[in-house]
Amino acid sequence: MRLSRRTFLVGGAAGVAALGAAGWGVEEVERHLAAHGLHPTSTATSGDGPVLVLVTLYGGNDGLNTVVPYEDPSYATARGSIALAAQSVLPLGDGFGLHPAMTGFQALYRAGQLAVVLGVGYPDPNLSHFASMDIWQSAMPDGDQGTGWIGRWLDATGTDPLRAVSIGPTVPLALVGTKVQGAAVPPPPLTLPGGGAQQAAFAGMQVVSSGEPGLLADVARTSGDLLRVQRTLAPVLDRTSPAGSPGSASTALHDGGGAALAITQGGGGRATSSVLSGQLELVAAMIDAGVPTSVYAVSFGGFDTHTNQAATQHALLGQLDQAVSAFLAKVAGSRRRPVIVLVYSEFGRRVAGNASAGTDHGTANVVLVAGPGVRGGLIGEAPRLTKLDPNGNLQATTDFRSVYAALFTQVLGADPTSFLGGRFPPPTLLR
Repeated sequence: MRLSRRTFLVGGAAGVAALGAAGWGVEEVERHLAAHGLHPTSTATSGDGPVLVLVTLYGGNDGLNTVVPYEDPSYATARGSIALAAQSVLPLGDGFGLHPAMTGFQALYRAGQLAVVLGVGYPDPNLSHFASMDIWQSAMPDGDQGTGWIGRWLDATGTDPLRAVSIGPTVPLALVGTKVQGAAVPPPPLTLPGGGAQQAAFAGMQVVSSGEPGLLADVARTSGDLLRVQRTLAPVLDRTSPAGSPGSASTALHDGGGAALAITQGGGGRATSSVLSGQLELVAAMIDAGVPTSVYAVSFGGFDTHTNQAATQHALLGQLDQAVSAFLAKVAGSRRRPVIVLVYSEFGRRVAGNASAGTDHGTANVVLVAGPGVRGGLIGEAPRLTKLDPNGNLQATTDFRSVYAALFTQVLGADPTSFLGGRFPPPTLLR
């Protein structure tokens, strides 16, 4: 029996019945796929080289109270009641300290495994959540924002859908290319819909026939990518995070009927306390299993602190601190690959507080880069609190594309020029 999308689509439901009548089960279809070079598990090989994990903080985290210039007398004056008390800050040196909820990041800094990049932004800043996040994820402040900075790297370096993986229901712009995009991995269990016969039928259709129209061939390749991602990752995720087990990553990500992950990518509201830990738990499991992924993307929302910032940011930064610290500790002993974590947000907050004990949308921010191979310390120049822009915002001193350039050259081993639309001097982030 020759199986193709064309005959299946013409036959409709009869195609599924025909599979059963002809004795086509899942194992037979697996052999069929393997004969055409489409067997997902046989083509997946363990990755090598460093792993980059992108942690996106949606909503605009207040960087001035994350990395605090607490010894600068202008800080308390400019921030008023929003300022953190100097005695509560976790010292880093040179007059800077971390938010009191970030004890794990302080330990990383003391171990030389945390780089703090100061004053990061871009020219002519945009204070819209969506526009600014598109700029950060595309790395194109003035150009086409239809592809992402990692997506363009995917386009240039291969077609494997497992090279970049987003934990969640959607692929962020950062991982979207013109021809290739990363894979979106929802919480486990990771299964195809339908029963065995339906799954076998779907799998059997993903072989490109000679002379097939381009659009049908593209559909086959896309569906083949889906099969490969599902067959490669499902055993890893299901084994390490069985659905429904108390405290598992699957349970954490499914909290609230799936709303938790939606909140992380929307900018508004608070994510559940375990959602970032759950995402990073899945990333750790995939790294340990040798999945050939070079870039992972996770996200955490709720940082739009227009009201009651002190309590909200303390809770969120505490959850970030716990999740990232636990993740790095888990992968530190891995014999597989070194891991680098980038933490960023779409913009910072205004220097002065508002009338609701919060802060409004601002500009320049801090970026954190953590991991055992990181060259720790303070990087760049802090914006001057006595030289704000006309709207009362910090003026950026480091272009965010310089940070990306460093990650391309020092982590992904690629020339960043074409991916960033120009040359941006990279700081030294790795040892």
